[in-house]
Amino acid sequence: MPDSRGSSVEEAPVGVDVIAPEAVVLALTAILDSEAFRSAPRSRDFLAYIVTEHLAGRGDRLGEHAVARHALGRSAYDSRLNSSVRVQASRLRTALQRYYDAEGASATIRISLPPGTYDPVVARHDPCPDTSTSPDAVAVAVLRFVSTGPGAELLGSTLCDAIVRRLRDFPGLTVIGPSTLAPAGTDAAPRPLGARFILEGRLTSSDDAVALEARLSDVASGDVAWRIAECVATADLDGSRLDDRWAAAVAGQVGDATGVIFRRALAREEHAGSAVHAARLAYTDYLMTGTSESVAAAAAALDRALGLQSTAELLAMRGAIHNAEVNQGTTATERDRELRSAERLARDALALDPDSAAAYLVLAGTAWQRRQWELAHRHATRAVDLAPWNPTVLMSAGTVQAVAGDWAGGAQTLRRGFRINPVHPGSAHSVTALACLVAGDDAGALAEASLVHVPGQLWGPLYRALALAALGYREQAWAEMAQVLELDPTFLQDPATYFTGRAVFTARELETLLAHFEPFRPGRASSGTGPAADGASSR
Repeated sequence: MPDSRGSSVEEAPVGVDVIAPEAVVLALTAILDSEAFRSAPRSRDFLAYIVTEHLAGRGDRLGEHAVARHALGRSAYDSRLNSSVRVQASRLRTALQRYYDAEGASATIRISLPPGTYDPVVARHDPCPDTSTSPDAVAVAVLRFVSTGPGAELLGSTLCDAIVRRLRDFPGLTVIGPSTLAPAGTDAAPRPLGARFILEGRLTSSDDAVALEARLSDVASGDVAWRIAECVATADLDGSRLDDRWAAAVAGQVGDATGVIFRRALAREEHAGSAVHAARLAYTDYLMTGTSESVAAAAAALDRALGLQSTAELLAMRGAIHNAEVNQGTTATERDRELRSAERLARDALALDPDSAAAYLVLAGTAWQRRQWELAHRHATRAVDLAPWNPTVLMSAGTVQAVAGDWAGGAQTLRRGFRINPVHPGSAHSVTALACLVAGDDAGALAEASLVHVPGQLWGPLYRALALAALGYREQAWAEMAQVLELDPTFLQDPATYFTGRAVFTARELETLLAHFEPFRPGRASSGTGPAADGASSR
């Protein structure tokens, strides 16, 4: 049993609050049982050992050799040749920060490990959230969900914590909570917190099902900006982590770069409060429309923001815009310059944030443009590993994975993004449509292509034309192909070069794809827009 003489406050002066060892143990137990530590056994052992020694009054004896022997099980340890203790201490600090940023946000007693020591510090923490908000970010207050039914309270609490954790991963948001300052449904309490939006919900469980209702309200107008209602039958859970699934869906649809908050700001043409926020809105507009005008506007807005501050987020976004400029067509000299600029910005972003998924996507994009397919796929996959709950990351990474030759894997990544944020721009469905075409799934291709409507781009009408023709709807197919030929009158002369210049296909995949052009060969139609001349009628 720990000796209380070695508590976190040694011989505390009069008036100083002494933290009881029992309270420290409870705080330690909560950390060890958290999601952040359950999958990190070394960090759990490390923390448990140093806190126990601290409580026993032996914190001053916690040197590198003692920790190596007792926490890491290394009986022979030479600090000159082995840095494992220092590395693990750094990982522990990171894990603690993640815990207090999410699950432990409301903890009133916090344990930390200052750099340069192995003796932890235990201190009280005011759980009231910081009400100051950055002019560069939109503040969202998350209220604790109302929970009714067996097991609902635990699931609701875990879900709220997970939503906050996910939302904090999205740039441009200041997340407040989860808070129990006021009953759900009231709007008086979050206003002093400076929140622009309030996220609240209800979780109901029964023996048969678990139901979630959540909504995002605009504090200024009182409007409900977004809502979700889902019900899962208990028999269908099959060990599924509902908190992960629902947290991803809520956070993805609310906080994504093309989610509710930024789409709403664009639709209302709201005045941007700062150069950084203006750059985020311009970047969202580019993601939503993909037009040359939106690319130019995003480039200008990002250059202004970077003139004031350089962050990993802004650097990566500007790199992505360089890649977009290449996609829209440049001279050979300009193309090389744009790609080098994109790559440099991505490297600068990674120097500031080694875990920047957006920066890896920029590197994936430059490798794609250079036809370095394996490297492009590797960078895209790394981005997915770093941000598996970010819809925009999944959409971009899935696109690169597919065109790098992994059509099935890329389509799977894209569909994960669609599930998290169903209102993501439809242009991404062009890649899944093409994946269906090369797999011979023409009905699936038509379904995917039906969601692609991007002015000035031929993907939507092209893939609809190919799928319709393969399914026997020749007249409708020619109507779609007419739109393609308006954009590029020479397209049907050499479609193989068009595709192989942009993506990797096996011989069989390319053969399957090009077979879809058979109905559009010269002489197969009486005119470029008319029905098939061979007598085949549309269904």
